[in-house]
Amino acid sequence: MATSTAMTTQFKQDLLQAKHCFNATITKTASGVNGAFTLTGLANVTGLSVGMAASGTNVAAGAVIASIDSGTQVTLSKAHTGTITMATITFTGDIFKIALIKASPAGTYGAGSTNYSEITGNSDETSGTGYTATGTALTNVTPTTSGTTAFTDFADVSWTSASFSCSAVMIYNTTQRGETAGRAVSTHDLGGTQTVTSGTFTLVFPTPDASNAILRIA
Repeated sequence: MATSTAMTTQFKQDLLQAKHCFNATITKTASGVNGAFTLTGLANVTGLSVGMAASGTNVAAGAVIASIDSGTQVTLSKAHTGTITMATITFTGDIFKIALIKASPAGTYGAGSTNYSEITGNSDETSGTGYTATGTALTNVTPTTSGTTAFTDFADVSWTSASFSCSAVMIYNTTQRGETAGRAVSTHDLGGTQTVTSGTFTLVFPTPDASNAILRIA
């Protein structure tokens, strides 16, 4: 079947429904009262968004930003497990992965793709030495703008001591925002079967600018 390079139509709708956060990991210093939900005393809230995961001493496991209340305060989704006194809090955006699609896949992947589960449902994920099912996690780069174009990108990824073949990839969101996780962001045809034998397979992302970044909205 066919594969193509496309930002998925579902992803475009998802953006308007706040189902993705591409922000890079960022740290802030804040305080909080035991049992409370608020973090106070932040120098600023630059780089933070509702839904970003929060972690740190006495921050409850699984807590995310529920609201940004001011330039110095945010509210989390779970109560603190102890007192936080100007401690370092780490905030992370959604976790995106890139999955490799095998040569001559049974399914069709492109603008109509909606979820990573389509790859597994069609038994179309690459397999072989050095590759693990579900793909590999990507390193987020906080979105920015140039002129009238907004864009984001990811760091290059590699599989070492690898032996496998692939023909396309899917970038998808593993974090559940909304009704389901695994939501497809984009698909990318690799221009034919790419094979590595007992070596390193590297996916090089394009230059992160308004003309070349992997994800751009003009």
